[in-house]
Amino acid sequence: MTGPDVHSVEGDPETSLSLMDRLRAMDEDAWRRFVRVYGPLVRHWCREHGLQDADAEDVGQNVLRSVANAIGKFDRRRGPGSFRAWLRVVTINKVRDFARKNAGEPSATGGSDAAAMLGDIADPASLAEDASDPASAAEREQLLKRSIEALLAECEEGTRQAFWRVVVERQSASETAKELGMTVNAVYLAKSRILRRLRDEFADLVDLSPSDAAQAAPDSTAAHS
Repeated sequence: MTGPDVHSVEGDPETSLSLMDRLRAMDEDAWRRFVRVYGPLVRHWCREHGLQDADAEDVGQNVLRSVANAIGKFDRRRGPGSFRAWLRVVTINKVRDFARKNAGEPSATGGSDAAAMLGDIADPASLAEDASDPASAAEREQLLKRSIEALLAECEEGTRQAFWRVVVERQSASETAKELGMTVNAVYLAKSRILRRLRDEFADLVDLSPSDAAQAAPDSTAAHS
């Protein structure tokens, strides 16, 4: 058995830049991937602070534009969870801007409602990553799932199936190889390439631990879509 080609993930994990580096270089593909991974969470934060879906979509776009302008100022050495905390601050500030803009204007949001919204939003300076917070853990899990889904979308079907069965369904490499018509070595190679690409691309943007990919099962629906 020769098995399908497993060298189908875009780029080489050994030489590819991290997603953070590509974002700073204004790489269009990197920004599309970033929006796919983080866009649903940004909109969730907006709705969490009282915005309706249409307003959350508009404010979310403003957040992403702000990130594009400020990504070069983010210090990746701040530690695990720091990018998500930073992005949350950017989002909260944009929600505040929206509330201030509408506080004195008759609109669907309502002036009094917008004014009340300002009082309900925590001071962005007080926001911090709390690893023990269930909501934070859920956000982290969804980011990880969407990151894996983004990588799998670039792979050939055989590679996707091999990774899914071995990592997500916990099927043995030998059984997977037999069912997919691949060699066992090709199955392991597919798995290792995707896991390494996940670490190389997303380590600066998503809080990763060595066991993360094995614990996260990507699905077709995200909690914060």
